[in-house]
Amino acid sequence: MMSTAFIHALMDRHPHARVDLIVKVGYEQVPLPHRGRMLVYDKKRQSPGRFGFSLKKEGYDRFYVLPSSFSSAWMAFCSRVPERIGYGEIFRRVLLHPAQSYKHPPRTRHLIEEYLDLLQYQTGTDAIPANKFFPRLYVSPEWIEKQLVKISKDLPENYVVFATGTIYGPAKQWPVEYYRKLAKQLVKTGFPLLLLGTKADHEDGERICKASNSIHNWCGKTSLTELIALLARARLLISNDSGSMHIMTALQRPQIAIFGSTCPTWTGPLNPKAKVVYQSLHCSPCFQRQCRFGHYHCLRYIKPEDVMQKAQHLLNSKDSKL
Repeated sequence: MMSTAFIHALMDRHPHARVDLIVKVGYEQVPLPHRGRMLVYDKKRQSPGRFGFSLKKEGYDRFYVLPSSFSSAWMAFCSRVPERIGYGEIFRRVLLHPAQSYKHPPRTRHLIEEYLDLLQYQTGTDAIPANKFFPRLYVSPEWIEKQLVKISKDLPENYVVFATGTIYGPAKQWPVEYYRKLAKQLVKTGFPLLLLGTKADHEDGERICKASNSIHNWCGKTSLTELIALLARARLLISNDSGSMHIMTALQRPQIAIFGSTCPTWTGPLNPKAKVVYQSLHCSPCFQRQCRFGHYHCLRYIKPEDVMQKAQHLLNSKDSKL
């Protein structure tokens, strides 16, 4: 989702260029910005090198490598595209041409600013204003209706969404018992609650559901496009630093983002309708999957009452209404 800011900037700078996107299988139905084709990569069927080799015949002039992985740089190298632009850390410098160096220490600015710097490698080009391009996913009412056609009959009105999971690890996950206490407070104000996530989040969702009959556990029951459509319709999203957070940011809808071991300076929601909750302790950000001290204070010091206060403010604002 954060790459959408870069793509919009790229198309703005090169208004007549064809812009194809390489996306992982399953993401081809997401309305990502582009001016060409969606090239679907399935790692179960092709190696990064073989997929890159298949791009040789396309005649591309430039290959932007946004992920920091070695495999993405290897894919670009095997494509033999003349200009392969990305950051040269992690043994990637020999694969990229030209390989770029960070203008500032990594993770000290927003990741989107790091992406936008890749557009400035040519001598004499103007800098990209950091406040001009934001994550943006344009979804029409018709697209939303189409995604929700199978589940619309079960969808409550004026709902709030919790996305309680995170693939990264427990150091990014606000305690489930805190989500449960917050859910109990929230439904008393009259807003039904949807719990969204993967199958792995379903058990935690069941624990939260015990707080009220107005809480609906849909974890593991929606597709990616249904998730996007549900978030587009939501009055508010409350989540960890997760994929759902980035989707809501790109939709530019009201959200509360709870940060633990990671840093909002680097990956926080660039969304004027977002509120970030972050403790900024002496040991934060550590970017670890698990707390090396075992106390998870960066998350446990964020109380449900604090988040509820921010939620009430957003729900009472005109921005939360569709």
